[in-house]
Amino acid sequence: MSSSPLDIGHLYVFICVFFLTLSVVKLLPDLLGVYREQYKSKSSETTRELNKFFLNIKPTQILIGAAVLAVVIGYFSGSWVVAGALLAAGVVAPKIVLSMWKEMRSAQVEAQLMDALLLMSNTLRSGLDIVAGIERVSTNMAPPISEELGLVLNSYRLGKSLESALLDMLERVNSRTLETVVYAINIQRETGGNIIKIFEQLVISIREESKLQKKARAITSQARSQIYFLAGFPWAMGLLFVVMSPDTM
Repeated sequence: MSSSPLDIGHLYVFICVFFLTLSVVKLLPDLLGVYREQYKSKSSETTRELNKFFLNIKPTQILIGAAVLAVVIGYFSGSWVVAGALLAAGVVAPKIVLSMWKEMRSAQVEAQLMDALLLMSNTLRSGLDIVAGIERVSTNMAPPISEELGLVLNSYRLGKSLESALLDMLERVNSRTLETVVYAINIQRETGGNIIKIFEQLVISIREESKLQKKARAITSQARSQIYFLAGFPWAMGLLFVVMSPDTM
């Protein structure tokens, strides 16, 4: 009894699938090893970034917390789709936490900047230099600006130029006002000039800009509230429907 062409075709498909599966199974440990090494490298880099911003938390702790939260919500809501989405969000959560923490610290540094300039200006009036002013701010003011200027002072004492140490601070703090201050200090150190007058003008400029920003936020507060409501309302309703009627969803 001869085999039909259909049976031979099925045999060929089975052989191809078998060898393909065998190849995948053999390559799977290597692929997992490569992924594990990449994850360790990225995790170590994120940990260093978090420590640089004085945030003592590890990416693995964030991932474990997201996994526990996903299991709890998936169990009580009966929707493992939501649990899977939370678990996937936990993978990128360290980067999100780092970005949010950086923005928060930048806003806090910017809020403290005027007081720091006044303190440094008083130090300069007493006959000391800009390094002494930075040291005074790092020891007398509250974090985060004291921590950031403390890092600048440590870099300077380890041999890095003050200009480079200040520019490194700009990579950690996202503030246009601080950027103006740093460039003003660096230009003064290169070209000379009355740094006390420069600080006084910077304080006046920062004070006026702060008034304009507060006025702009007050004018646009209602519109921004409406935007946040319209952006969050569909997601809130979707989550409510998932909890109340998961089968329908």
